[in-house]
Amino acid sequence: MFDYVHVAGQLAAADDPRLDERYLRCLAGGERDHTVLLVGVVHDHPASVARVVRVLDLFEPATLALELPPLAMPLFRQYAADGQQPPRLGGEMSAAIQASDSRSIGVDAPTLSYLTRLGRQLARERPSPGLLARVGRDLTSAMAHAVTIRLASVVAAYTPLRLRVYDPIVHDCSLVDGAHVQAAHERAYLDRRDALFRAIRAPESTRIIDEAREASMSDLLHRARAEGSVVAIVGMEHLDAIETALQRRTATAD
Repeated sequence: MFDYVHVAGQLAAADDPRLDERYLRCLAGGERDHTVLLVGVVHDHPASVARVVRVLDLFEPATLALELPPLAMPLFRQYAADGQQPPRLGGEMSAAIQASDSRSIGVDAPTLSYLTRLGRQLARERPSPGLLARVGRDLTSAMAHAVTIRLASVVAAYTPLRLRVYDPIVHDCSLVDGAHVQAAHERAYLDRRDALFRAIRAPESTRIIDEAREASMSDLLHRARAEGSVVAIVGMEHLDAIETALQRRTATAD
């Protein structure tokens, strides 16, 4: 368990460029809930892998929440059982599970909260038939992938087979590079990505799905913080939206 003041002090003392405040959001607990530390990551990036490990070395939350579908959790727990540190598979998510003794949960779609949020959003926005079809295809693809990952975990649990169910992102930076090299590479990657996002407009189907995902992840994090402190590992593209949603929840409760 930890509180806001403890988090701020420990991170300031860590003196690690990978723990820059750009990647971290700490939401103080209140009478009805507990502290949430949001940790933003670039998926599969060495700096992000190191970040989650360092954070979980400093803080032991009641709940470790991951941007993974609940159906994917058994497979990533198997990845985390790898004898290597960090694990060879699963990037920052399996590294987080390996680094923590906390209860771990998946908060990404598909979940009941997500399907409920998506249904409400579609009813409110009344998208065109074409847009509705694209959202439906994306939803079907995401659910099929989550089921495939769950099946892969069952196969891995009972046989020597290890099915390839996702392609890790390969970055021009490695775990053996120094902390400052990793941090500089990650910052440059994010700056390029942010410039690209400003230059192009995401498809409407992506916007609708991402908004429903972020809202549902915030729902599940809000429920988890009622039981104890939470460290949540999420992609950088979702960090601000989830922080804002949790802040609104706290303000409404007060």
